[in-house]
Amino acid sequence: MTRRYLRILVVGSLFTLSACAQQSEVRQMKQSVNTLNTAMTKLNQETVKITQQNALNAKSSSGVYLLPGANTPALLKSQIGTLRMSLVNVAPNADGTRATLRIQGQSNDPLPAFSGTVEWGQLQGTTESYQEVNVQNQLVTAPASVLAPSDVDIPLQLNGTTPEQLGFIRIHDIQPAAQ
Repeated sequence: MTRRYLRILVVGSLFTLSACAQQSEVRQMKQSVNTLNTAMTKLNQETVKITQQNALNAKSSSGVYLLPGANTPALLKSQIGTLRMSLVNVAPNADGTRATLRIQGQSNDPLPAFSGTVEWGQLQGTTESYQEVNVQNQLVTAPASVLAPSDVDIPLQLNGTTPEQLGFIRIHDIQPAAQ
């Protein structure tokens, strides 16, 4: 009788352990699916921003647009040469948004000292028919580079606009600094 009872107990325990293992595997699978869904949503949002940024830049006759969330550089032909610009480290702070404008020279020459205008605000409407709203601007300057090819990081403080409100940044009027 004891052996029979022990045998039933062992078989029952194995069945319970097997069910727990399956539940654990199902939980892991659900977690993996949720992680993949989150990644796909982020990629879809980034794709929309890249498409919008490219469309705005194709129509722009003054400067280059960078959209937060696009995570893609844009090229600007300026008086100091072709520049590759990107927006990095966009984050909230007490006064609005802080970000870094990364500018890379495309030639093998160091960048001269330069200045330019950065505008930011919101976009309303569609990519085909849009309006810039609540636009603010600031003058930015950069010292001459010593190394080539050159990379310049310009910290931006975008007051009065949270990262969620920030629809665009446009950089224009890049000019060499007066000697």
